[in-house]
Amino acid sequence: MKYEKYGTPFLVFFNDETGEMEDTFLSDKWQDDAEKEIRPHVENELGDVLISMEMEVIAESEDLDEMQEEIGDYNQLLLVFDEGLGKELRIDPNKPGSYKDYEVSPTIRITLSRKKQKADEDRFTEIINALKEDGVIKHGNMIVDYISTNGVPLEEEEWSKSF
Repeated sequence: MKYEKYGTPFLVFFNDETGEMEDTFLSDKWQDDAEKEIRPHVENELGDVLISMEMEVIAESEDLDEMQEEIGDYNQLLLVFDEGLGKELRIDPNKPGSYKDYEVSPTIRITLSRKKQKADEDRFTEIINALKEDGVIKHGNMIVDYISTNGVPLEEEEWSKSF
């Protein structure tokens, strides 16, 4: 489904655990909003062009292949809020507000198609500091994976930090 007022696509599903219909509108909207604010900080620090999961869904496979060819790497930014957030916080979907108004902790996953570099930990810490200083995100988890262009992990462990 798509919430026309905000242009946010979301999923409606039956939750077997609760026995109720639920949706992902709030988490999907906040993910879109937060990713737009986070992306410039990440790109500024890493100097990479990042592909979002949304672009993969929107772009036809030929277009995605062309974009990947142009940038030469497969770097990705994905931000995730818990799907049950709206229900948990009792937020009216007609007045979703901003994720910044709540104590929420999204997961930011960055996938880089290269090996780890010496300066990476400082770069990732700088991204986190900038996000906090600019009021983009107060708390969260950042995870960075290193993969080859065909998806094979290049490092044994991912980098992660809670803030």
